[in-house]
Amino acid sequence: MSCGVGGKPPVTATTPSCSGGGSSCGATTPQYGGYLKKKGFVDVDRWYVAREGDSNLYCYKDQHQTSKELEKVDLLESTVLTDFGISPPALLIENNGKKWMLQTKEEGEILPWLKALEKSGVQCLEPTEEICPLAKSAKDIYGFDCKTIDGAPVNMDKYKGYVVLVVNVASQ
Repeated sequence: MSCGVGGKPPVTATTPSCSGGGSSCGATTPQYGGYLKKKGFVDVDRWYVAREGDSNLYCYKDQHQTSKELEKVDLLESTVLTDFGISPPALLIENNGKKWMLQTKEEGEILPWLKALEKSGVQCLEPTEEICPLAKSAKDIYGFDCKTIDGAPVNMDKYKGYVVLVVNVASQ
């Protein structure tokens, strides 16, 4: 699995969990980190870290500059969606009116992120699309009217008795 700048893969590691000292200082917390592309006005690769048992997602400039995070997002207070409708997939996060779209570099990189977030206590949802009532109750495709690639209307009943492959080419 290749993720990030210079072909460096995401890493699973442990980090000290010394926030304010005390008896827990010196203990380690399992974490998962990797580069995600933050989509926006300017797309930026940033190093993100999810720590087991910690609902925050931490953002750093890169994997070598992790002494102070650039952003910290409480994912339990956020809506976290996974979007497999784009390639490669992305995490969609909304918190207090702010939105983040964090995209992996390759298809296979989303699953380790989902597992890491689950270990942090965060539930990721898939976006839901509203299905029209006609499609919900349809038993077959023959009652639908569609448009050909040229825009001409066609009733799917025309193809009854044929093997049909329906393709959405996302044309206008």
